[in-house]
Amino acid sequence: MKNSSRNGYNIYNVRSPRGRRRSRNDRRKLFVVTCLFICMTCLILDVIFVAKLTKKSKKEVTPTSASSVTSYETDESGNIIIPPESDPSTSSEVTESTTPTKTQTVDSATRSANLANLQNKVAEYLGQQNGRYGVYYINLENGETMGYKEDQPIVAASAIKIAYNTYLYERAAAGDFSLQDKMAYNAAGYVDGVTGGDYEGGTGNIQNSADGTEYTLQEVSHRSITISDNCGTNMVLRKLGGEDAVNNNFMKTISSVVDYRSKVEYTDYTGTATAGRRRTCALDLAKYAEHLYKDYTADETTYKPLIDDLCNTEYSWGVASGVPQDIAVAHKVGFRGNTFNDIAIVFGTENYVLSIMTESGSEQKAKEIMGEVSKMVYEYVESCYA
Repeated sequence: MKNSSRNGYNIYNVRSPRGRRRSRNDRRKLFVVTCLFICMTCLILDVIFVAKLTKKSKKEVTPTSASSVTSYETDESGNIIIPPESDPSTSSEVTESTTPTKTQTVDSATRSANLANLQNKVAEYLGQQNGRYGVYYINLENGETMGYKEDQPIVAASAIKIAYNTYLYERAAAGDFSLQDKMAYNAAGYVDGVTGGDYEGGTGNIQNSADGTEYTLQEVSHRSITISDNCGTNMVLRKLGGEDAVNNNFMKTISSVVDYRSKVEYTDYTGTATAGRRRTCALDLAKYAEHLYKDYTADETTYKPLIDDLCNTEYSWGVASGVPQDIAVAHKVGFRGNTFNDIAIVFGTENYVLSIMTESGSEQKAKEIMGEVSKMVYEYVESCYA
């Protein structure tokens, strides 16, 4: 039979137009399916690759831990509870710097000249200010010192609490008592740590406690430093045998240019003749801080809580205001009347002690001056390094 295109027959396997269209559609569908399969395969491979890359990058990044304020658990009376087996390394107030170690870039002669320039700069600056000022700097790495009227007597105020609490920790370290021993608050008025009670108005909140409220020595010390609690400080003194005992057995053995318990006569910033006890000087305060630093470096475990408290007081003015915020500063301020003081251990490129005492008629100006002097000292130390 012959092919008859007119009638649309195709017995010789020659495709009709309709068959050819169906074949083309099938090829298109196959092509689309193939393309979709390739795309899906590539997408899956991309997801797997990105996931592996992300996982690898996470492993290569070392997290940086920030310093945190030491957290204390307290009992019903507000006493700090420190577990006997607690690991002191978990407290991170003073940590090793994560920045690259700096290298000193000046020779000894240049450094000596720069230190002399610092002393002149501080003297010139303070000489232009209204008031009486005392400054003393001790480098804890190389022993260099710098001072400005560092031996003149000024009201100590609460800056002296750094000495009281250092002695408390030393006595505890010697085994005379435990910082977890409890004391009952005596609401009678304070006299000298031997007679009278613990009550003294001003800073702190133990004064609001009921007579007989118990606190651990750790807690009263903590409050004495961080919020400058006067009643807590008086309880520390009572535990140590009173002001005279602390002065004779501890403070005078370290430095006593101005005897804290002796009556001192001098002329105040207004030119008025003045006399009184509980005075000290910038050099004495600096020596007490240096002594604490030596205790801390010799026995970090024992003294770290005290250093942490000093690094976390509620007062940000003073020496701390003159250094970058990421620099740890363990300090104790003191203020009374026209007196504003600060004694500090600065944990910087080189660790150093800086004591600044002021007596003037302006709180705002005194704090500004303290920050400026602190900045001068910090910049001097940093200028010695690349």
